Amino acid sequence: MSFTIVKVGRAKDNDIVLSHASVSRYHCEFFYDGEGNIFLTDKNSANGTFVNGRKISDSVKLEQNDIVKTGIDTPLKWRNFNSYQQPFEKLNDPEADNFNAVNINEISPNKYNKKRNKSTLKLAFWTVGIIAFIIAISFVYNEFFAGGDKPNPVDPIKPNDTTDQPVKIKKNREISYQFDCLKDEKDLGTTEAIDVLEGIDKEVTNALGGEISVEYQEDIGKQLLSDCRGKYHFIKYGAHYENLKSILKSLVLRIKKGQGFNYQIFLIESDELNAFTAGAKIFMTTRMYDFCKSNDELACIIGHEINHNELGHIKEHLQKERILTQEGAALAQMATISFGQKKETHCDMTGIDLAIAAGYNGCVNINLWKRMQKEFNDGEFNALDNLFRSHPYSQKRSDCSKNHIESNYGFICPN
Repeated sequence: MSFTIVKVGRAKDNDIVLSHASVSRYHCEFFYDGEGNIFLTDKNSANGTFVNGRKISDSVKLEQNDIVKTGIDTPLKWRNFNSYQQPFEKLNDPEADNFNAVNINEISPNKYNKKRNKSTLKLAFWTVGIIAFIIAISFVYNEFFAGGDKPNPVDPIKPNDTTDQPVKIKKNREISYQFDCLKDEKDLGTTEAIDVLEGIDKEVTNALGGEISVEYQEDIGKQLLSDCRGKYHFIKYGAHYENLKSILKSLVLRIKKGQGFNYQIFLIESDELNAFTAGAKIFMTTRMYDFCKSNDELACIIGHEINHNELGHIKEHLQKERILTQEGAALAQMATISFGQKKETHCDMTGIDLAIAAGYNGCVNINLWKRMQKEFNDGEFNALDNLFRSHPYSQKRSDCSKNHIESNYGFICPN
């Protein structure tokens, strides 16, 4: 009577070599007694040998339909192993699952493992393909369809705006930024002079200020946060703060080709109508939060501050301070600094774009700045005053917001 022993494991000297990490070097062995009986023995493997889902401790006799697994690997085609070393007499049921029908030349020491590797590669290929398909569908949805549903309000006293609003611009459609809206028939050329001076200032600053990394800017943001902690009381809990975090998150997800900043937002107690930023740290006063009538207005303001970082305005300020070698001046001015009329208007527009992309109503920025005009008592346009202003007149910012939405989104905002 002939018999066959087939050893299974990861070691190369096994009869059947399996490469799965859950398989021990010498995992288990099959004993074929030549009379149609097959016995399975676990060789003290680390992850166990299982028959029909039950871990075995002693030798067990296998039945025709038993399922054998080593560790967490896939089931073994153990009925073919008897042909591995030597062919012998047909068993009682030679047709069952090709039990004794495999030619000895068809099974070599690593062929079983190679078949398994091919199956693994095939599975990996399909897995990667499915993941890529899901990502592609998500991208298409994000680019063409998402943006119409704004996040639900977190703060019960700060609702979402419900008036008609512009829809998200489709992919590959360029957004233009026009600044003629800052001009005035009474400006006596001061607006053009400001534009020229800001352009020269930017070129000189970039040429002499050296490179400023995102990491360095974030370090400045951390210093500003530390400085503010000594000056303000921070609102760390409650609906107001959670609402700001929710809006920030929805806006950050819509940033395209970002610089890599890690944004955070903070609510500070102050009677100043203000919001400011440095190094991706955004600060909003309680007065500003209360002044905004909706989450949509908050989104436009937060989007404005985000773009001071993304458009390099913080970077240019730090470069200028480096040129002037005023140690600590950059940090001291961050809470009150302005970046010039054109830069502020640019951030208004890009803030609107970010808000609309996240599903908010960018039209609210128009009335927001009309209310700001009354709050700041801007008064009538004055050419001499305009020449020395760090921010545009609020009415100009309102007009620029209106023109930007009409020219890029084809939408007439309701009054």
